[in-house]
Amino acid sequence: MNVCIAGAAGDGVRGAGTILGRIFSELGYHVFVYQEYQSLIRGGHNASVVRASLKEINSYSYHYDALICLRDYVFEKHADRLRGLLISDSSLNLNYDPKLEFPIAETVKELGLPDISRNIAAIAIFCRSVGVERGVVEEVIKEELGKRGEENLRIVGKVYESLDLSAEVGRVERVGEKKELVSGARAIAEGMLAAGLKFYYAYPMTPASPILHILAADSRCVALQPENEIAAIMMAIGSAFGGERAAVGTSGGGFALMSESISLAGMAEVPVLIILAQRSGPSTGMATYTAQQDLYFALNPAHGEFPLIVASPITIEDSYRLAGELLNLAWQFQTPAILLTEKHITESLATAKLEGVVKREVEIFREKGELFKRYAITESGISPYAAPPAIFKANSNEHDEYGFATDDAETATKMYAKRMRKEEEIRRVVANLNPYVVVKNGKDWIVTWGSNFGAVKEVAEELGFSVAAIRYMRPLFLPKISGNVFCVECNYTGLLARLIEAEGVEVKRILRWDGRPFTPEEVREEVEKWSG
Repeated sequence: MNVCIAGAAGDGVRGAGTILGRIFSELGYHVFVYQEYQSLIRGGHNASVVRASLKEINSYSYHYDALICLRDYVFEKHADRLRGLLISDSSLNLNYDPKLEFPIAETVKELGLPDISRNIAAIAIFCRSVGVERGVVEEVIKEELGKRGEENLRIVGKVYESLDLSAEVGRVERVGEKKELVSGARAIAEGMLAAGLKFYYAYPMTPASPILHILAADSRCVALQPENEIAAIMMAIGSAFGGERAAVGTSGGGFALMSESISLAGMAEVPVLIILAQRSGPSTGMATYTAQQDLYFALNPAHGEFPLIVASPITIEDSYRLAGELLNLAWQFQTPAILLTEKHITESLATAKLEGVVKREVEIFREKGELFKRYAITESGISPYAAPPAIFKANSNEHDEYGFATDDAETATKMYAKRMRKEEEIRRVVANLNPYVVVKNGKDWIVTWGSNFGAVKEVAEELGFSVAAIRYMRPLFLPKISGNVFCVECNYTGLLARLIEAEGVEVKRILRWDGRPFTPEEVREEVEKWSG
């Protein structure tokens, strides 16, 4: 079942989608919730699409089984997608059949509730029409809204008591045990915490901001908003110098500001995790819409050569695993790591199990005494790590094994090579961390990365294509693929496709760059078009 709630900013559309998603997950369904909104405080157009299924899903569908309109003008934006029931306020007079109307605004006013409670009334109407028990709806609202939810129970009761239904228009029954519904931002935050995160620094920037909000409310770490992104990453480097695990989060513009500091971390061999949540660019672009345009920026984020790890999660559940994995790898190899994600993952919700990440301890020398040889040359390139009160020197200049600046040719050659040897070690370790996911269905392939995986996997299963979803971009691992190869991405030129073509594989591109994620229907249409 695929349900869209549409209205204006300020109508509580996002909250309504989350609550409806929780109702489905409470009843045991797999759920995915897509949030679309403009960069506005009030007005405009917002939509929340809630999809529930008996099987695991990681995308929403193009066509709706039900559309809930909180404003009349949003109906036209969604009418062509509706294949089922329209739910609206009686006063809107929308021309569609079948239609279920209720005096939503009038009832909310009579009960003395705020106007935003129309979203709760609309959810109650939908749930009543498909036979969801009133107790389930009320319990989820109380859990989600706390004290604010108590007064909204009156509108739920009013709807369930007075809605005129000659028969239920559908049936949504309990199909299993309650599942956890989490956002991508929550999954990333929990993954980092499980891997030992102690400090998180970020200047607000959509779509990375929800991670900051979540960690600011969590007592397991310190989350701080400094004056800008440069300060954020420098604070993270300072925390790591002190022996504590730290991360930063931003989007393209903020990531650009961090560029010089990423080089500093590379030269000083300081571990730091950077969350790069992509949105449509360049510059401000469409700040609240999704994209996959920063792949090459993440692969080449700063000046000079230094070891770097870049990986991109393919689902919300994978976001948890990969965030923890990258924080551990950053510390194991004393180098920056980048989690390259996107708005469609950080701000969407899905049923997921967040488990399996543990902190992999790294030995840290902390004794006060003689000057510590922080950059000792080793075969692996990984030197012993130290933190105060140990006496040691970190340096952004080329340096010797003790960290003293040098421009001696022989020393520089050895230190440079020492750092770069870590790339070989990183590749050896990442090879055992599922650098890509393969789903075998047929001789032809669809290759993709990031959130496209959900829609692609469904289509591949239907049409008999094998799927390769690339998780690690640096070091890059590609599975052996053959036959017709399609590459699905949310950018104009096909950034991953170019990497694949460099390996001598001919690729057909399926691309979009309008800020919207692919649905399974849209991927299927494009694949069938290419296939003739």
